[in-house]
Amino acid sequence: MITEVGPKRPQLVPCYEEVIAPIDPSHTHHRALDTATMLSRMAKVPLILVAVDTRHRDARSALNDLASTISDVVVDIEVLAPSDHPGEEIRDFAASRKGSMLCMPTPAYRGLRETLLHPTSSQVLAGTRRPVVLVGPRHRLPERWSEIAAFVDESRSSDAEAAFAGDLALQAGLPLTVMKVLPPMPLRDESDVCESAGLRRYAAEALRRGQTVTWDALHDKLPKRGIASWLEARPTVLAVLGCHGQPARSHFRSPSVAAHVVHETKATVVVVPADISSGRS
Repeated sequence: MITEVGPKRPQLVPCYEEVIAPIDPSHTHHRALDTATMLSRMAKVPLILVAVDTRHRDARSALNDLASTISDVVVDIEVLAPSDHPGEEIRDFAASRKGSMLCMPTPAYRGLRETLLHPTSSQVLAGTRRPVVLVGPRHRLPERWSEIAAFVDESRSSDAEAAFAGDLALQAGLPLTVMKVLPPMPLRDESDVCESAGLRRYAAEALRRGQTVTWDALHDKLPKRGIASWLEARPTVLAVLGCHGQPARSHFRSPSVAAHVVHETKATVVVVPADISSGRS
């Protein structure tokens, strides 16, 4: 493991400019709302409450009641048109908002929870170009996050999550950790892993911007198990994972990895698509 601190940071460019929290107004408990509010508060950006189920006879009134309980961030309200595919409605709404980040719950499916996300979550991830914070059934929101951790494999696809994690750490004023996920290699010199070209490149970019950055390797036969185990011991970490929504393309970025980590840990997890759009577009 290597940790370094860069020189004075340059002017901040935000990586998200609002947080969208999809809400079912027919429910009385909204697991992701506190997380969405904390993300808004951390970045000093608006929180958008979006009704995604209009079975409630007065969705706008229900959202107004929720908004009235939040006093320290700007809260806006949107009620989407009725749809049989709420995930697609959420995805399209987020796409229409510049610099948006989504924050939504995803419940567990008992025996299938390690491989499946909720249908709405899956619909959103399958086509979105926005970062999505997923709040799982075991999630525990800390008083504050202690660091941002990105999990990479050094392929070109890792550039998206590494870049977003760096921007997020800079925006939040938190240290950055970049973890390369590898299978067990007991005979390999750990320093060789820490000095790999990809990790050095990610670290160099963070150091150039004045950030505190740590880079290290995480060894496990199953990436999802190794990541979940690492996070379970660090519940105050805000984790960044890559996911493309297409299991056949990459095991490391399979939705099953994100599903396992979200469902099996208390940590807050941001899922980043490979073709993520910038925070300003």
